[in-house]
Amino acid sequence: MAKDYQIDADFHLRKIKSTFREIFEFAIPFLQTRQNEIHTYIVYQYALLLLEDEPGIPEIVIPAAILHDVGWSCIPEEEQHTAFGPVVRNKKLQRRHEVEGATIAQEIMNRVDYDHQLIQKIIEIIDGHDTTNKARSINDAITKDADKLCRFSGAGFHIDYKRFNKEQMSYLKFLIEKIDEWFLTRTGREIAIYEARMREKEILARVHQRKDI
Repeated sequence: MAKDYQIDADFHLRKIKSTFREIFEFAIPFLQTRQNEIHTYIVYQYALLLLEDEPGIPEIVIPAAILHDVGWSCIPEEEQHTAFGPVVRNKKLQRRHEVEGATIAQEIMNRVDYDHQLIQKIIEIIDGHDTTNKARSINDAITKDADKLCRFSGAGFHIDYKRFNKEQMSYLKFLIEKIDEWFLTRTGREIAIYEARMREKEILARVHQRKDI
């Protein structure tokens, strides 16, 4: 994987490939919580990147990436923080967002008249993307890796360390320690390592800059 990509953190619907734009448009109302709109846009970009080197099917992976977290819209915001992050305290809510998400995704995919056989494969990925660790298919593996990679991206990292009230370097260390456990594709691991190095360089540069002031 050539490291010449950039992850864009400035979402606009026109930036989504026309093939999948309508799906993303229908998903937007369900992404207005937990900063899921920007999260989903970043996951979408990583999914495209992974598909350049991993043998997944874009027509399955990309809709799954776009719709994987629509179910959080059914979870009260004051309870969401218990169901994700470095420490998951409420696995029932984590599971609920998958189940609700599968239902919403089914409705959206039917609305855009997507291929029925592909819909079932997409739903299977969404229904278990957080609560199952092993890859159930290469498409599932790519979707899971794209989701986890958001935490290593510049925007995703800064959202999360603040959200979880963590010191930057200690949170980065936590992410690095999870790479072997989380990533299911070779490309996903390579990108995670690369992004972790970028975040480390940024943190150290800010530290040196403060010392020079």
